Amino acid sequence: MFPSVYSDDLIVLGNGHAPIYMSNSDSGRYDLNGDGNADYFVKAHYAGNYHQKLKIDYKIQDECVDLGPKDGDNVGGDTFDDAAMKIGFSTIPNVNRDWTIDGIIISNPWFNSQKNDDNKQIDLVSFPNGFVPSEFPSSENGDDVIQGQGKNGSFKHLDSISELGGQSGWTGSIYVTGPVGNFALWTIHPSGGYGGCDSLTGFGIPIFITE
Repeated sequence: MFPSVYSDDLIVLGNGHAPIYMSNSDSGRYDLNGDGNADYFVKAHYAGNYHQKLKIDYKIQDECVDLGPKDGDNVGGDTFDDAAMKIGFSTIPNVNRDWTIDGIIISNPWFNSQKNDDNKQIDLVSFPNGFVPSEFPSSENGDDVIQGQGKNGSFKHLDSISELGGQSGWTGSIYVTGPVGNFALWTIHPSGGYGGCDSLTGFGIPIFITE
């Protein structure tokens, strides 16, 4: 399952060069388990300027990032050892989608520390042009953005997230700088199950960077 998010799935607040857009839970696209609760929430603080960073806030239910058994009765994904997610950046067209975009820099405060990451940024996944991922990339292909120990990490786990209907999950932010253009920003997930978030491979939102 590799859905894209389109304009009807987003709520835009404000206008001009710095609107904010966020998940429209009423669209149903974010309710991956069909239980009436969103499993995936995203909010973008859009700067719309090459020299400014775009902040993306994520809130994602445990099952969507679960590295353990893909069994609805045994959902893990609630510890750093059992959760994983990677980031991809591509052109928007589904045909001949290009996963290699020059000039993209993505990071967050945890990755900005060299003690946590040598190049102080989130390495993106790389796929052949037009490729749609069918399994989670290898450890050498892109950084896992959910990293840490104890209560300190790149994302934070919460027992209840209001935007997800009180479900437990992960919350965190990334910062994006890139060239002018229309792109898609993807979260890549450890799919392999048979329904709901267990079958989620990736989720993309449109990113528009203007001069």
